[in-house]
Amino acid sequence: APALPRLASGPHLGMITGFDPLDDQRAAIAADRYAEARQAGATIGRIQIDWAELETGPGAYDEDALNDAFAAPELAGMNLVVLLSTLDSDGLTLPDYLVEDDALRDGLTLDAPEVRDAFLAFLDWLAPRQVQHEVWLLSIGNEIIGTIEDGLASDDQAAAFYAAAMDRWNQNVPDIGITLTFTIAAPEGIPTVFEALRSRADIVSFNYYCLNADITVSGPSQWEARLAQMKQDAGDREIFLQELGCPVGYGPQGRPTSLGGSLDTQARFFKFFGDQFATDPQLRAATLFQLYDWSPELAQIFNQPLIDAGQPVAAARLEEWLATVGAVRWSDRTSRPGREAWLGAVRKAKAAREQ
Repeated sequence: APALPRLASGPHLGMITGFDPLDDQRAAIAADRYAEARQAGATIGRIQIDWAELETGPGAYDEDALNDAFAAPELAGMNLVVLLSTLDSDGLTLPDYLVEDDALRDGLTLDAPEVRDAFLAFLDWLAPRQVQHEVWLLSIGNEIIGTIEDGLASDDQAAAFYAAAMDRWNQNVPDIGITLTFTIAAPEGIPTVFEALRSRADIVSFNYYCLNADITVSGPSQWEARLAQMKQDAGDREIFLQELGCPVGYGPQGRPTSLGGSLDTQARFFKFFGDQFATDPQLRAATLFQLYDWSPELAQIFNQPLIDAGQPVAAARLEEWLATVGAVRWSDRTSRPGREAWLGAVRKAKAAREQ
């Protein structure tokens, strides 16, 4: 049986709008950009929502919040990926009754029966609601390596927690794929989790950006090397790039840049991956991160923890990354050349599917 029976064969591309609320003008532009993407051949959309948003008390689930997420206009007609955050890049996103002061309460561990069983019961509630929609994949965590490195869960605890969830899902919902989204550092950094979940996943999911470890923009030789490593780490599994992005940096906007980058680099990045997806059957799907830049206000909020930790260089680069990562500028709502390069990649993926 195919691992992903709800997704047609061949490569599939889509995009993420962003994390800022949109005013009427930006929303109208986004609607136009999505119409262009569908015309070019975009086929997938992504929903991101936290377990904490959906379980408001023990066994109490917010169906309206889930329905609202599915009702986003950019998802109309798309095959959907649901990113359900449990552990995330910036901490725990578990229900409030399991958490106290940004950690698990009362000495609980992630693999404790109370936590594990609560998540299994939640998945039992979630499953039929996913089946009703055009969902082909559920990812049950996002970039969990940071949370583990911060000591909020151990490698073994996370492996046990997620393995139980994947086993339950694979048994009860074989029609919808299951995975967990990793950074490219995860296979080496948290090998116990990665190996346990790769063996259970229907597809291996990574987030990848044109960035070096020091948050400076990388070039084609690094992209090729990183892609080769991802393919090796995925083994016999196909790959979903849940976030695929490349910031242009401040340089094109007339401000000093701390991370490098250029309009041309962003466009070449999307062309490179468009070519790979059109020709490499292991590369199954990707979503562009993202349509709009982060707003300056949101980017500043997100980098504040690094400032508080006394890392001003990393904070400045993170802020610049987020504030210039879009295919469309937040400031004046105009498109960068990278948007047309992404549409070119979408067209190539469509042609590959139709061969």
